[in-house]
Amino acid sequence: MVLLQNTNLRQLCIDDFEKLKMFHVKHFQNYKISDESFIAYLSQPQYQTFGMFHVKHLIGYVIFLASKSEADIVYIAVHPDYRRQGVATALLNSIDKDLDDYRIFLEVSVENLGAIAFYKSQGFQIDAVRPKYLDGKDSYLMVKKF
Repeated sequence: MVLLQNTNLRQLCIDDFEKLKMFHVKHFQNYKISDESFIAYLSQPQYQTFGMFHVKHLIGYVIFLASKSEADIVYIAVHPDYRRQGVATALLNSIDKDLDDYRIFLEVSVENLGAIAFYKSQGFQIDAVRPKYLDGKDSYLMVKKF
């Protein structure tokens, strides 16, 4: 799949707070994130936050927490109009470049079959079930090992 033309990927910083918050509130209302959490994701060194832009518009982001040999994807989100156009793959690839020899983890609802299939296509495998983990529903813990 070829990524959209006129896109750029860059690390987000605290100056992107409003842009990131408004994107999330508009497109992912069911997943509440506090302002304090967004500020932490953008300013604390243990978090890495990357945004994908089409022209000047934020169309997706990934937030992850990396330690010595593991990384946890806290959030990955793509604007509904830009799904299946390579955005999520590019966001995951931005992580992969920096995390050779890491194990990367994420959680996904067992009901989100499209996301599960996508993550499997990116090399993730189901490692465990977490009962009532996401909004009181079961989720899979998925892992990608390098």
